[in-house]
Amino acid sequence: MSSILEEETIALLDGGALPIPDRCDVAPESPQPLKLRHNVCYIVMGILLNDQNEVLMMQEAKADCRGSWYLPAGRLERGESLVEGLCREVAEETGLLCQPLTLLVVEERGAHWVRFVFLAQETGGVLKSPSSADKESLQALWWDTVSPLPLRCRDILRLIKLGLDYRRLPSHPSILPLLCPSPFLVLRLLFVCVSDEEMQVLQSAGDSPHLPTVVCTRRGGSILDPLLSLLQHPPMSCGILGVQHQGGDSADGVCFNIMGVFHGPEPPVVEKQGLSWDTIKDEGLKTRLLQVLKKNILLPLYS
Repeated sequence: MSSILEEETIALLDGGALPIPDRCDVAPESPQPLKLRHNVCYIVMGILLNDQNEVLMMQEAKADCRGSWYLPAGRLERGESLVEGLCREVAEETGLLCQPLTLLVVEERGAHWVRFVFLAQETGGVLKSPSSADKESLQALWWDTVSPLPLRCRDILRLIKLGLDYRRLPSHPSILPLLCPSPFLVLRLLFVCVSDEEMQVLQSAGDSPHLPTVVCTRRGGSILDPLLSLLQHPPMSCGILGVQHQGGDSADGVCFNIMGVFHGPEPPVVEKQGLSWDTIKDEGLKTRLLQVLKKNILLPLYS
């Protein structure tokens, strides 16, 4: 296993960011850079809980759903980081200031629509009352999740449950987006195959072997679909080790550092030229990887 490959693996396990290479291992010809409000939409959503396990809700002001209730959420604006967008949306729609604690889940419908759901805590502000109604919302309240409340969409119920479950027993370490520019939606792959005899990692072969990177451009389907062209079989399980995003000119893309696991006497056949499997010989690194796989402490990705 090359020193670069080992360094990149350790950096991702430590929750760090890695720069996007000038040329990714898998990419369409002349991919179009992502640009907010043009060819990509990122949604930021906040789940804030108080000491009574009530969740912060806002009442919609938009004509098509006026009067219904939803979690504070909205589109990221150009030049914003994901955290900045979350804090702005929570303040505009509820009147409260907040600090994100971790990403809870990432939901996607291809490279052009991604929702980032945060668990956050209140840090100040004044809860929005009906007298402060504006185009952003009519009011806000703390909801006990049991009392009747007309919801705009029931999709948030499972997300609220995720927040309550995480508060009771965190399922993964705190993961917050790291500032690192990318013009595209990129997957960096830490794919590991575990057998009784050894552990192998998928690498981009060449003079300086490194973790493979994939550019995703599909509007529909899943951002994971391109992985089907790399390997004969998809990973048994996968999740997110980290998220990289910066925002701004030529940097509206995002990079997901994805970890996937395979079990079996042999790793799956590699369909993509230039990729291969390499044996991990460092016992300390093998132990760290096994701990991550055993505890399943990856951020969920919902497609």
